[in-house]
Amino acid sequence: MKSVFVVTHRRGFEADPVIDVLRRDGVPVFRFNCDSGNEASLVSFAISNKYIKTSFVCDEREINSDEIGVGWCQQLPPYLNQAASANENLQRRNLWTAQLASLDSLEVPWLNNPRNVLYASNKLLQLVYARSVGLNMPNTLISNVSQHIRSFVENQPTIAKNLATPWVVSPKETQAAYSRIVEPNWLQNDRELEFCPVIYQEYKVRRKDYRIVVVGDKIFAAYCKPNEGQREDIRRNATTGESFLPCEFDAQTMNLLKTLMKRLSIHYCSADFMEDDEGNLYFLEVNTCGAWWWVDHLYDGAICNAIADYLKRSLQL
Repeated sequence: MKSVFVVTHRRGFEADPVIDVLRRDGVPVFRFNCDSGNEASLVSFAISNKYIKTSFVCDEREINSDEIGVGWCQQLPPYLNQAASANENLQRRNLWTAQLASLDSLEVPWLNNPRNVLYASNKLLQLVYARSVGLNMPNTLISNVSQHIRSFVENQPTIAKNLATPWVVSPKETQAAYSRIVEPNWLQNDRELEFCPVIYQEYKVRRKDYRIVVVGDKIFAAYCKPNEGQREDIRRNATTGESFLPCEFDAQTMNLLKTLMKRLSIHYCSADFMEDDEGNLYFLEVNTCGAWWWVDHLYDGAICNAIADYLKRSLQL
């Protein structure tokens, strides 16, 4: 039997329970940790007019491309968004260039293909596709043009979000850059507004926040009611998932989300929606490698089993 090839990293703990289920069921698994520094895994890519041969080495284990039956991109390398020295930057750029191309050359089914993960993670593109499939969203501006930003903010209460990543990573610590309601004094300095593009979105009073986990045709929905300290960002003042409950989700919106996933060529996602105080649902974003462990607890391990089942079915194609 060929192996399930898991692309993750050493802190990718959500891979562990799925790997345990697969091994319990007799399915061979190879875990490839995309770390850097002294923990970097190894890749070898050989190509000629007659063949392409790829091998991956991690934790003193090696696997060749012809031994891989299905891939699971559980999480991309954490160093992609980290600050780095000149040497670290050189290593990381070359590591990921070789790894991404090698992964892309594997002629196997994926949950999700790493190339598609990178593409579908772009929040601007997500909004374009979400609009095209009919998902409801707040009025949004993504810009670093100061006059456009001021004009947008003047017309409605506005919340600001990071475009590329909510995480600010330095060699010593990782911090979350939470979404914030825009204050008037933020708009005074052109240089600060022009520093980088930011998501500016019409602010809606949140009645509920939803996390929707989709694995193939399986759907797992959870919601929470934000407290006063979370009116800007549900992640503030809370342990991940502690106030969430399982729920049913609007069927029409769910069908639109599935259409969006097809457009983005992904088979797994953790999507975020919000409901305002008038009961309107709004699409916020798709997390292509988003967390699911705390929703899994609400469903007694069903998400873990759904991922394992998806990989086992794909292994038999």
